[in-house]
Formats: sequence, C-alpha cells, structure tokens
Amino acid sequence: MSGSVLCIGDIILDSYSHGDVKRISPEAPIPVLKINNNKYEVLGGCGNVAKNISGAGSKCHIISVCGDDEESKVLKKLLKDSKKITFNLLTDNSRCTTKKIRFVSGNQQILRVDKEFNKPISSKLETKILSILRSKIDFFDVIVLSDYSKGLLTNNLLKSTIELSRKKNKLIIVDPKKIDFSPYKGANIITPNYKELLQASNIEKELKKEENAKVVVRLSRKLLKKYNFDAIVTTRSSDGISIVDKKNNYLHLPSKAQEVFDVSGAGDTVIAYVASGIANGRSLFNATEIANDAAGFAVGKFGTTVVNEKDLFSSNQKNKLCELKELNNDLKKYKNKTIGFTNGCFDLIHQGHIFYLKEARKMCDFLILGLNSDNSIKKIKGKDRPILNQIERTEILKNFDFIDKILIFNEETPINLIKKIKPNIIFKGDDYSINKVVGSKEIKKWGGQIKLIKCVKGKSTSNIIRKIKNVT
Repeated sequence: MSGSVLCIGDIILDSYSHGDVKRISPEAPIPVLKINNNKYEVLGGCGNVAKNISGAGSKCHIISVCGDDEESKVLKKLLKDSKKITFNLLTDNSRCTTKKIRFVSGNQQILRVDKEFNKPISSKLETKILSILRSKIDFFDVIVLSDYSKGLLTNNLLKSTIELSRKKNKLIIVDPKKIDFSPYKGANIITPNYKELLQASNIEKELKKEENAKVVVRLSRKLLKKYNFDAIVTTRSSDGISIVDKKNNYLHLPSKAQEVFDVSGAGDTVIAYVASGIANGRSLFNATEIANDAAGFAVGKFGTTVVNEKDLFSSNQKNKLCELKELNNDLKKYKNKTIGFTNGCFDLIHQGHIFYLKEARKMCDFLILGLNSDNSIKKIKGKDRPILNQIERTEILKNFDFIDKILIFNEETPINLIKKIKPNIIFKGDDYSINKVVGSKEIKKWGGQIKLIKCVKGKSTSNIIRKIKNVT
C-alpha cells in the first residue's frame, strides 16, 4: 500500500464553543462569554495527525483507545466521515475519551476545559494493540507514534513497536511528549519542538549566549548518538524548522507563516507532512521543506486545522511570482537567512535545470529565480525563441517547491535585480567562470559570493530543439 501511513497514538476530541464577550462579571473579575450557535467538534491528537496525512494525499490507519461514552461515538462518526482514514479504536471502560473544550471569542481562546484520564493503559490493551499492529504493519511504509501523554504509548508499547518496525524495515517517526527520550530509542525520526529538545538534553531554560540554530545542531547530534535516531526534526516556532541527521547533515528552514492566528496542531501538521512525503518517496529534507510550508499555512488558520495538499499547492503557486516591491517584504523576514539568486531563460525545462535548481536551494534558505522575459530572450537568442512564453514557463516553475520566488525581468542581464536584492549567493552553472558571472564584482561589495554548480552533461534546451527538428 504505497503512500500509506500507520498512526498509533492518543486520540482527542477537540470541541469549540464560540461566543461574544461584552462585559466583565460582577461576581468576579472575569469576562462573561455569551455563547452563540457556533459550536463544532473535530478530530484532535493523533486524529488530527491522520487528517493532515489524508490532506497531504496519503491514506492513514489509526490505532488508538477511547472510553465508552458519548464522546467516543462522536469520534467514531468523525473517523467514518473521513474518506482516507481507517481505524481500530479500542474501548477501555475504565477511562473516559479525552476531550478538550475551548471557549472562544473572536479568534481568542477565553478558556480551555480538559476531560481526560491519562494513566497508562493496561497490559491487556497493550497486547491487543500489538496484535493489531502485527496484522497490519506489512501494509504500511511509515509508522507514526503520536504521543500526547494520555496513557496509550507506554514504555513497553513504544519499545515493542519500535523493535517490530525496525525488524520489518518500516520507517518510524515519533512526535514526543516525554521529557526523557529513552523510551523512543531506536526510532528513525523524532520531531520535538525547541523546548522539548532542551528538556531532553537536561537543559531547563534557553541558552541566551548561543544562537538557537547552533544549539539545535549541537544538542541534536548528542541525542542522535545517545538514542540511535537517524534524524531529529525540531520545530522552532517563528524561527522555522531544523533538521539534523546522523551523517552530520543539517538544514535550517525559516518559518513560512505570513500571520499567526493559532499554533495549536502545527506540530501535527509537520509530522503528518513529513510522514506522507517519505511514504511517497520524498527524501526527509524535501518532505520537511513541504511540511514547513504546511505548518506556515496551519498557524494562519484558527483552531485544529487540516492543511489540504491542493490548498497548500495553490497557495504556494499564487504567491510565488512577485514584483520587486513584494519581494522586499519577504526579504525583511529573511534578513538573518541566506538569500540565493539565480537567473535564466528556463525554456523547455529538462533534467539539467531541475538538478541545478535543487542544488542551489540546498545551499540557501530562500531561492529567488530571475526569469528572462520573452523580449529579453529574443534579444539574446533570436526571434524564434522562446519556445514557451513567459506565462507558460512561469506556470511550470511555480510547481517546484525548491524555488521560493520568481521575478520576470526585461533586460538582457539581471544586474539591476541583483543590485536591489543584494543576495548572499549568486548561483550559476560551472560552464561559466566566476569572473564572467553577472554580478560577480557587485556582490563583493556586500560580502556575498558566487557558487558554480556542476552542469548535467548533454542536457540543454538547444539539444532538445535540435532533436525535435531532426525528428520532424
């Protein structure tokens, strides 16, 4: 079942009751919330992870536990209504179904009331869950453990699940809640937030003297070695996401959030998109880049949010082509990040283009592509070019997640763009020498550099055109 994810964890019923606050209670210095008819319930906990896996385009199966109560009936109905989610929801008569009730005025939470029973599940339930896992594990490529500290993921269940997944060569990803990471030992990927990373490293408060990004790399390397993880993906709120793997590779991705309305569930979105991406053949680094986009989309919505792949895709496409004025606003957000710039005609996209752009994006936090306009190309290559007009070329390039922004320019060279953007790196193919790259003199003034990327031999638009002419 390619592209499918098995999710084991604490399921929660998220309830929202909206109303208006217009006065303070005469009985106590507290707001009076007048409830209106806007009340709804959605899947939370591992249910929200599963919904986001589904939103990312993958199928998901949930294994979880609930009580024998009205809330469990609501959960089952919500799960049945989800087309790409199947489930084994075991009933434990000794516990209640976990429910979070949020009272809201406008987009502001006034109060949250939790109903939960978070003692560890019985050994009998552990045995049942492991039995279900053994019967289903062969149908999935990725296993997600969504730990909300509500009692399902006991140390014994974690150990048995991780051992079985390793034995079956299944990739296992953990969203941790335990302060001690030792119960997760042997998992492939773990996705803590920054605070959880510090706690797991026995650091009680943030280190003010050292940059957060450097702290993440240093602490991650220690935890990778200590607990035999393959990689740690740390969510860092407004600072974005960091990936560190056991081969000493690391990548810091800046937050893509335009506005932040609600951070609840953002971690669920990240692990969901990482899991779905890997299950569909993406690398961890590429899957995390998409997860970072999805998280930026999620925090711009209120409440427990499902990020749909189509919405994310169209949102990224919509915002990718921009004018210089719009780009300046983005550059302010990325002022402490590495800005990369490249340019070209990109007429008839081929393997060489894709390799080149991917390699460039690996070396910067934000890649800007200066695209030659149709008039610009005619001046350089003659009246028969481009083959595809600038609208068509832009539509193709907007689909690539390794390009952050596209600007169309009419001049023969992008020197004016370069002077205004002042990128940290200008990328060009290694068929150029550094001193022949447009902007090589100017970039020295602000301490930037030129990087030449190896060209893929035999891959060019001119070669494709010659082949077409020979065929016809």
